[in-house]
Amino acid sequence: MSKPNRKVIKLQEMRAQIAQKAGVKHVDLVFEVPGDTEYEVEERRCSFLTQDYWPLAVVKAVEADGDNNNLSILRKIATPPEAFDQLVEVAQLTVGELTELLKEINGEAGTDTGEDSGSSRSSKSTQEPSEPTSSGTTPVAA
Repeated sequence: MSKPNRKVIKLQEMRAQIAQKAGVKHVDLVFEVPGDTEYEVEERRCSFLTQDYWPLAVVKAVEADGDNNNLSILRKIATPPEAFDQLVEVAQLTVGELTELLKEINGEAGTDTGEDSGSSRSSKSTQEPSEPTSSGTTPVAA
């Protein structure tokens, strides 16, 4: 017996479709840390999965620890985790920089809170015409 009001989605097919249309899967943050000598600096890279690729098991584990904050989740999804520790402690990541990083991670894969009014982000609201019009683009002849 078929169920007409039901749609079946196969996880593997959905993942393949997402991978096919996805642009950015990782956001790499490059920063400098002190090197071995006083005047030497080393470049480090910390890679973060964009939010669409966060494993739910990781998010669930962080929430189960009672530590439901962005910093804990970021450390769990960072590659390598020790680079994230250096980013916070040695490079002294600020709250503003963390906020910007989260925007990048959330925005790159298309996971936004939703669109503003209008059909696209670039659309602007326009004033209503002051004169009646016979169509949306052609003003009435006087």
